[in-house]
Amino acid sequence: MLHLEVSGVIPLACQRCLESVSFDIEVDNLLQLVPEGAELSQDELEDDTRDFLPVARELNVVDLVEDEILLTLPVAPRHEKCGLPGAADAGERINPFATLAGLKGKPN
Repeated sequence: MLHLEVSGVIPLACQRCLESVSFDIEVDNLLQLVPEGAELSQDELEDDTRDFLPVARELNVVDLVEDEILLTLPVAPRHEKCGLPGAADAGERINPFATLAGLKGKPN
């Protein structure tokens, strides 16, 4: 068994305003090392208290920790409340089809 515990804070880019957003990382996994190609019973596979990690000969711990951290990161990190960049000072929106609306119904 391998108990993997990682905690910390990592700065990510907010997908709305592109400013930095701090993300708390909390990883606490119990991994059971099994030989590669080992047969596992259905009961073992359905056990949510642990995960199985197939290992051939050597285990690259750095890659394992990196993978577990990447699995906890959000797909699109963003602040709880933030607007789009430049949305506050954008002013009145210009409709790109306004000119076409004026041509509607006019003969060639």
